[in-house]
Amino acid sequence: MIYRYFKVAHRDMVYLKFILEAYEGMNVMSTVDNEAGIIRIAIMKGFETDMDSLLADLGNQVGMEPVEWNRKTCGF
Repeated sequence: MIYRYFKVAHRDMVYLKFILEAYEGMNVMSTVDNEAGIIRIAIMKGFETDMDSLLADLGNQVGMEPVEWNRKTCGF
C-alpha cells in the first residue's frame, strides 16, 4: 500500500470519504488527526496513477494540502 496524507477542512472530510468509497478496492481513507484535519489515503498497489488523477481532480474541488506525517507518532 502507498500512503498519502492531506490536511483538509473538517467540512470536506465526509464528502471526500463518500467519493473515495465509490472507488472500492482502490483506496481506504481514514482520519489520523481529527483536530488538525489530517487524513490518510491508503492506495492499493497498481492504482497509483488512477488515484493520483482522482486526487488531483478532488483537490480542485476541495482544499487538500499534502502533508508529511510521522507514522511513529500516530500509533500505527
